[in-house]
Amino acid sequence: MQFSLPGNIRNLLLGMMGIGLVSIIGAFVADAHYAWANLLLNSFWFTAIALAGTFFVAVHYVGEGGWHIGFKRVPEAMSQYLPIGSLFLFIVVIMGYFHGHHLYHWLDPEVQATDEIYLTSGKKVWLQNEFWLIRTVFYLAGWIFFTMKLRQFSLKEDLEGGLTWHKKSYRWSAAFLVFFAVTSSTASWDWLMSLDFHWFSTLFGWYVFAGFFVSALTLMLLLTLWLKQNGYMPHLNTSHIHDLAKMMFAFSIFWTYLWFSQYMLIWYSNIPEEINYFMERFHTAYQPFMIFMLVINFAFPLLVLMHRDAKRSYRLTFAAGIIVFFGHFLDMYQIIMPGAMAGYQILLPQSIGMMIGFLGLFLFVTYRALGKAALVPKNHPFLNESKQHHI
Repeated sequence: MQFSLPGNIRNLLLGMMGIGLVSIIGAFVADAHYAWANLLLNSFWFTAIALAGTFFVAVHYVGEGGWHIGFKRVPEAMSQYLPIGSLFLFIVVIMGYFHGHHLYHWLDPEVQATDEIYLTSGKKVWLQNEFWLIRTVFYLAGWIFFTMKLRQFSLKEDLEGGLTWHKKSYRWSAAFLVFFAVTSSTASWDWLMSLDFHWFSTLFGWYVFAGFFVSALTLMLLLTLWLKQNGYMPHLNTSHIHDLAKMMFAFSIFWTYLWFSQYMLIWYSNIPEEINYFMERFHTAYQPFMIFMLVINFAFPLLVLMHRDAKRSYRLTFAAGIIVFFGHFLDMYQIIMPGAMAGYQILLPQSIGMMIGFLGLFLFVTYRALGKAALVPKNHPFLNESKQHHI
């Protein structure tokens, strides 16, 4: 069955993008520095979610998974936002490189010449302006390249059948996973951890990955449920939704494990260069915000989604997904804002408006990609296995 975007949904998404545009303009008028910080927040988060769509597809190719084939087009379509998100992210980075904003304090030549920690640590080698920019281009170009390749093979498999394109997808997915394993961590160091360039954490890359992957799983679940409820995916059964909700629950717990591990190790060692990161978040006006974020991202999914029946309820998983998705937006907000703004910054309406706008754009691109191919990859060798999936 071919997907067609309903006119009312299209108008809603255009309205969301309009809210985002107005919010961006309003933020730049009120405080350009705050506007750039929010552009970094939204451009990174939605680009990472699109990248996680590619990761989801690739890891199932390599793992020879078949249960997900019935909704494989959803993560594929999500990944098609990657070129647009990468453009926004590159604009933020290139403006930082040319000192159009001051989110990355270490880019200042005076800081590089006088800051003791920068001069005496390995940061001087890694955080060099040109090297930082080259790495950004390398990450984004590589992610887009692999994403487009896997999409191309998937569409050709629909037309020609056979195992040729499946085997190519397997090999290219394996190569992508190696590339992703390194660059997903180093990119989070470059774009997020360097906002607090005196600080470092060996768990940070994994922690950021867990956050954006559970966000992608949540959005994947919401889109799949919406499509099924509107009659587009009758072949999916409760077991598919259960497994997706189970992954969302599992990675929520994994995210909590990494958050606590990072916090506990830094608290226990009590090294000044490390504890400042959490001092800025737990001993300032951010404290209630942090507690609320932890409740949404850990306690809520733990209490609501642990029971098997909860993960098989379409209404409950849909409502829980919306809350978890917003919770991880708050997590990304607290990762970026204290370092980018060098102090407390309340969650202003412009931030919510920009998130709504980027979400509208992301969904618009995803829905358009869904409409460009059959919702069911009819010639995939594991399609029948997916249709027979029951747990």
